Amino acid sequence: MEKKRLLYVQVLLPLKMSKELSYSVPEEFEGQIAIGSWVQVKLVGKSRYAIVTAISHQPPAGLDPTRISAVEALPDMLPVTLAQLDFWRALADYYMCSVGEVFKAAYSSAFRKQITVRSRKSEKEFREPDFSAIPSLSTAQQGACDTIKEHFTEGRRVLLRGVTGSGKTEIYFHLMRDALESGGSVLFLVPEIAISRQLTSRLEKVFGSALLPYHSKQTAAVKKRIYNRLVVAERPYVVLGTRSALLLPLPNLSLIVVDEEHDSSYKQSDPAPRYNGRDVALMLSSRTGANLVLGSATPSFESLYNVSVGKLSQVDLLEKYHKAEDAQVEIVDMVTARKLRNVKGPFSIRLLNEIGRVVDDGGQVMVFRSRRAYAPYAQCKECGAVVKCPSCDVALSYHKFDNMLKCHYCSYQIPFEPECPKCNSLSIVDRGAGTEKIEELLREYFPDYVTERFDSDTISGKSEEQRILKNFAEGKIDILVGTQMITKGFDFDRLSLVAVIGCDSLFSVQDFRADERALQLLWQLRGRAGRREDGARMIIQTEQKDHPVLKALTGEGDSDDLSAALAERKMFGYPPFVRLVVITLKDKNEKRMWSCAYELADAIRAIGIRDFNGPLVPPIAKMGDHYQVQFRLRLRRNNSLSRIKKALYSETEFLNRKYNGMTIINIDVDPY
Repeated sequence: MEKKRLLYVQVLLPLKMSKELSYSVPEEFEGQIAIGSWVQVKLVGKSRYAIVTAISHQPPAGLDPTRISAVEALPDMLPVTLAQLDFWRALADYYMCSVGEVFKAAYSSAFRKQITVRSRKSEKEFREPDFSAIPSLSTAQQGACDTIKEHFTEGRRVLLRGVTGSGKTEIYFHLMRDALESGGSVLFLVPEIAISRQLTSRLEKVFGSALLPYHSKQTAAVKKRIYNRLVVAERPYVVLGTRSALLLPLPNLSLIVVDEEHDSSYKQSDPAPRYNGRDVALMLSSRTGANLVLGSATPSFESLYNVSVGKLSQVDLLEKYHKAEDAQVEIVDMVTARKLRNVKGPFSIRLLNEIGRVVDDGGQVMVFRSRRAYAPYAQCKECGAVVKCPSCDVALSYHKFDNMLKCHYCSYQIPFEPECPKCNSLSIVDRGAGTEKIEELLREYFPDYVTERFDSDTISGKSEEQRILKNFAEGKIDILVGTQMITKGFDFDRLSLVAVIGCDSLFSVQDFRADERALQLLWQLRGRAGRREDGARMIIQTEQKDHPVLKALTGEGDSDDLSAALAERKMFGYPPFVRLVVITLKDKNEKRMWSCAYELADAIRAIGIRDFNGPLVPPIAKMGDHYQVQFRLRLRRNNSLSRIKKALYSETEFLNRKYNGMTIINIDVDPY
């Protein structure tokens, strides 16, 4: 009798590994395993969940079949789709990481722990979409919507450039309805969880149970239920999510919407894959054939470039839905104000007078400051020493609420003490003003009105976030102080004044995109106060009243999209005209880090890359007890780009093995 041949599988583990591992399949599991199946295997004595990527009756070459471990169990879990696996591989290739790291990003450890847990929550009765609840479009909106559909018919993807308050969301509603009626699903991406939560109630009224909100703050059990619904695909869905939703199984995808496509929150910084949601949406659209619309009032330079080379078609929507005018912008020159003694703390007298006038008239005020905490740093008045984090090369920020000095880059914190650690004098004082101090001063100056703060220090959870936004929308809060969180897509009827404190900090960032991002943020803030017909005002305090960004915002510059800056990027070889790759080396041992860095520099030259800088010490030389250096590589957009990236990744993996992972090597493709 012929001996039955064993079955072997290759599996993908959610780990940073250069290759997939092989396991044998026990006879009782044969016939139950397919590519995409979840399996339980043991690695280094620990049971882990993995996904099958290949099946064969032949043992892997070079391995003794008797030493190959067997699959332990088959979890009761619907398989990952083949399209999803292929997409993960494409992401890993482009962003120079392992497929296992993409797998880990798609399904967290908390999600994987839910694999063997049966849901105890019964499914609610499915509520069908009610398309009659979709608001009708204005003439301008209908024209833009029709043009977008024409481009879709021609197989073209679209950049919808609509001024703030023009009603881009209503156009999305109509496009999503068309997709669902044709039997296709929709992926609707937003940059922040707060925006997702705000949109959920609006979308549920129209799309009912077909709406599936998805973001990182949801429980693993909720994510598992969404995963199962999408894999089964009994009906088309609208997935409303942040960037992580791109990694879900998305069968029958017909439309992708990326709202506020310029927003930096679409960029994943750590861990790998360090992807940009907007760019991955373009990749997904190309692979699935789904229609794509990117929406923004201030498009990214990358999208404007893609329009110029024919990858996107631009549709403009320049008319506000409520016929309101843009908020009038007033620039307050703080240099002159100080000379004339027209300041009070971080405020100009002009701004304080305007805040008083607005709240006295029953209006609301939004005050933006880009830095949280009470003060950005603490300093000795006697010797000038700044209190720094011992693990990071940064100053500790003062939080008055709990009287602590905290590092915003690691978890280090100490109580605030007036004694200087350097000269021992009792002269440590806080310097500068963050959102906490701004809030305190406004409460002092306007005691008869309600002032609250909206930043990551005060928003401890979903309930507190919703409470503040609901109270401001209902007029129960008169003055709202916040960081970038308040710029994102919120619409308040009574908002009459937006104030920007310390605008110069937006320009002083060491980033070639600083001006572009500053203009986008200021336009978003201006739009918050310019959505109604009764008019509004925006007051910006600055030390640089003639800065090009402010000229562009007020219409005194060449154009509101900083076309001159785009031309400069082309001249000096910066994105979007080249591909930028930043490689960061981190190690607790500074000598070992530099040794690895010099080897990497030689490898970069050997590959044939000439346009690079490094190793260079970044502005923050030490973070979390790790020293760090960086390389910045500029790669031409041509046919050799993929080959060069593969060779570069291979060299970094070699160094990672050589140094036993002690020198951490992080690769960031398109770090902007």
